[in-house]
Amino acid sequence: MGLLGHFLKGPHPKTTLLLTRAGPVENPEHVLYSHPGLPLSEQGRQALRSLARLARRYPVAWVYAADSLAEAEAAGLLGEALGVPFALLLELRERSWGEWEGLSFAEVRERYPQEVAAWLEDEAGFAPPGGESLRKAWERGREAIRILLGKHRGQALLVVGNCTLNRAALSLALPLPVEEGLRVEQDYARLSVVEFYGEEGVVKALNLGQLEEQA
Repeated sequence: MGLLGHFLKGPHPKTTLLLTRAGPVENPEHVLYSHPGLPLSEQGRQALRSLARLARRYPVAWVYAADSLAEAEAAGLLGEALGVPFALLLELRERSWGEWEGLSFAEVRERYPQEVAAWLEDEAGFAPPGGESLRKAWERGREAIRILLGKHRGQALLVVGNCTLNRAALSLALPLPVEEGLRVEQDYARLSVVEFYGEEGVVKALNLGQLEEQA
């Protein structure tokens, strides 16, 4: 059933999902990271403070984030700025890179050529040694967001996500296959807004806000 048929059934309480990414982080070597991840940079803290001013336009009831370094700090910063509680959930973590954690893409290509070839053949289903496939992380993230939407039906919630989680959340409203997730950019410390009416979602905005320049 399309959205028209859904809306013709009658009114549904609106649940607003706000998505952002914690960062920029301290990652001068541009390595792969998931959990516990990397700390926020000072630019990231400044950008999130600016984002909090934008998020005040919405009646945010809770802030949620992964229990990783940058996301946890961002959740605390945003929760305090908005005057709302925050919670950390391991289900919201970035995909695990396993043995590739802390390596750059160049190092991965050099050390794991056969695995990289398999990755290129099956971007969604491939899991790095000891790590997690994109498809598994995607479904984990979608289920976590579904649970939060059900818990906060009729409210607004802010989720400090990551590259994978945010795109998985957007796929609850958009016909976005896991293999095509990179076609929807999710920038650091920007705000994407999805309004859910029951199980159906409408994307209202992507990447609102502007990163503040360092002084």
